[in-house]
Amino acid sequence: MSKGLNTHHQQEISKFLKFFRSRLATHIENIEAEFDDTLSDRLSSDDVYSQKDVTDVLKSLCFAVKANARSELQDTINMTALLLRQVFHEAQDNRMTMELDTGIVEDKDMLEKVERLSVAEWAADERREAKKVVAKPTHDEEFETVQKENQNLRQRLEQLQKDCSKALKEKQRAQDDMDELRQAAHASRHVDALERELKESRDIIAEYERSAKEANQHITQTKQFQQLKKMVAQKNESLKDLRKRLLKYEPDADCDVDDDE
Repeated sequence: MSKGLNTHHQQEISKFLKFFRSRLATHIENIEAEFDDTLSDRLSSDDVYSQKDVTDVLKSLCFAVKANARSELQDTINMTALLLRQVFHEAQDNRMTMELDTGIVEDKDMLEKVERLSVAEWAADERREAKKVVAKPTHDEEFETVQKENQNLRQRLEQLQKDCSKALKEKQRAQDDMDELRQAAHASRHVDALERELKESRDIIAEYERSAKEANQHITQTKQFQQLKKMVAQKNESLKDLRKRLLKYEPDADCDVDDDE
């Protein structure tokens, strides 16, 4: 059946057979449901039915089965036509012309091969699916793995946020230290300026003191100062002499003379 087809096309045929096999199983279940409904609704083991009653029940059941089968067959025909249309479109896109051999679908030998092929492929697919289930992680495991990855990402994000906050604090601390250093440097320059001004003031005071001392020495060494000093000394001597003379006439003035001396 799939001889000469590549792996992809063989898988597509297998998919086609699985789909319609599933619909066949559903169709059989629907027919069985019609019989069950007829037995439960129309027939009872405790009742006695006439030939007419039995005929009516059978006619109703036959009508329901025919309607169900007709609907399923019509759906199968329409679905097959849609699939063929898709195949023909792809053939046209690839500039290919395809023809259908309707006689082959009535070949009993080929139909039996398809039946055997479908059963064998289903069994093989079931074995492959079982292996995949063993090898492939379940949805719960995948979900758990995703949760772990999300948790790890959240932890990394929190750590990055902490590191960023720490870096910002360190930056602010460094900025504060820099501001303090700048203020200290400014204060140091201000102190240096004050020290220079104080030194200059001290130098000026010392200069003034030297100038005053020199001026005082200069004054004491001048001729006018010496004459004035000599005159004062002479006056003082004259005053003492007068007081001594006065003692001869006024002894009580001795105390005053001593005090002046």
